Amino acid sequence: MKQVVIALILVTCVAGYAQAVLDPDEDGIGVYFDPCGGSNCVDLGPGEQLAYLLITHPSAPMGVAGWECSVNLEGPVGFTFFELEGQNINIASLPGEFIVGLSEPLINPYSFPVVVIAQIHVNVLDTSAPVDFYIGSTYFHSLPNKVPAYVDGGTGKLKELRQSTGGPDFPVASINGNCAVATETETWGGIQALYH
Repeated sequence: MKQVVIALILVTCVAGYAQAVLDPDEDGIGVYFDPCGGSNCVDLGPGEQLAYLLITHPSAPMGVAGWECSVNLEGPVGFTFFELEGQNINIASLPGEFIVGLSEPLINPYSFPVVVIAQIHVNVLDTSAPVDFYIGSTYFHSLPNKVPAYVDGGTGKLKELRQSTGGPDFPVASINGNCAVATETETWGGIQALYH
């Protein structure tokens, strides 16, 4: 059964790769609504919903041996629970904060440029207002500039993680709201001009 689930995730990731909206920068961190990093803005009804905390384009070829960040939400929502990946220990003391050590580095065995580090289960209470996800640093942070970070699985060095939308003051994902990453729109006249 586990092999079937892994195969389905692989097919989804490979099929969606061409249209993925992954943060193109190295060592990114974001919240997405699929394990491939293809969607960070969705419309969902009330009830329990699933999101993924991902490191995108990690520059550590041997994987992620540990990580730290905080995840905060605004809007009509409550956390149900976080499901951290791998054999781990979280030594953070505040709710929504993670200082995670791993017994084995997390990698994506299919060479897709994301590593799932946690699943986020939330309970959307109603759809009257958007739910926004924010990523910040931890109170007891490892890097002097107080940013999210991860441990390179090969060298053991700390590397800075950059939020997919540019910083801790901007939401990295939204439910029932404006998309966290701006998209350009094109008018019909602009499209016609491309072919004349």
